[in-house]
Amino acid sequence: MKTLNEEIQDIKNMKSSKAAKKEAFIKLGLRKYEIELLLSELPKPVREVHKFTFGVEIECLVAASLMRESAMRNAMPFQYEGYNHVDNNHYYKFVSDSSIRGENPIECVSPVLTGKAGMKSLETCCKALNEANAQVNISTGLHVHIGAANLSDEAYINVFENYQKLERVIDTFMARSRRANNSQWCRTLQGKNFDVCMTKHDVFSVMNGNRYYKVNACSYARHRTIEFRQHQGSTDFEKISNWVNFCAKLVAWSKKNVLSSEVNSIDEIPFLTTREKSFFKSRAEVLA
Repeated sequence: MKTLNEEIQDIKNMKSSKAAKKEAFIKLGLRKYEIELLLSELPKPVREVHKFTFGVEIECLVAASLMRESAMRNAMPFQYEGYNHVDNNHYYKFVSDSSIRGENPIECVSPVLTGKAGMKSLETCCKALNEANAQVNISTGLHVHIGAANLSDEAYINVFENYQKLERVIDTFMARSRRANNSQWCRTLQGKNFDVCMTKHDVFSVMNGNRYYKVNACSYARHRTIEFRQHQGSTDFEKISNWVNFCAKLVAWSKKNVLSSEVNSIDEIPFLTTREKSFFKSRAEVLA
């Protein structure tokens, strides 16, 4: 038998609209002012990405026939293609990925996106994936690319240094399979010495020319991006948009700032708002 607090937390973590959560709170017998307070604490989907271009790669399991129907119903531009790394600005491409285990594995790769229009496009994509009953499992990941074409060498290096100092805190709101050095597809940055780096290529060398780290230094040469590979697979727009925003704000903050020491709590992350910190704290509680 769950306690009232546990039932409230379950409702707060529901993948549903605020209206649906309000209805659930009413059924629990909560007072109006209590419900208003709880609803005010809920994080809102993030729609700003600080003028950076961005892109996402959503690894999942979804039947092609259902996906085609759902994409067309939601006016989501898409193409099924062979495995490739070609960027585009017009449609979502579905390509094969041999690392995904399960039936109907696919990687949904977004076009190059930007701003509110990009976030709206991504929301439509998530809606279409979910209507097609797309699934994720321990083998799937979510990769976020943030445009880095205009970053100086110093700012680029700062991103890797800052992520390294944030990594243990970031681990707390990631699935256990993606923490520390638990995944071969997103290795830890701990132990890497970025103090010796002067150029973007120096970072590439420190990372041994290997893309399978939580932050990938190989994507710059091909896409002029920084790729963040740590997040577990998800088709939930709220989770994805908040993580895209986190990565974009980290890159923006790194233009002029570098952390002097390791960060020990979500509250110490300097570039997040109180509401954003609240979202990641709630994720950490769920994944504890």
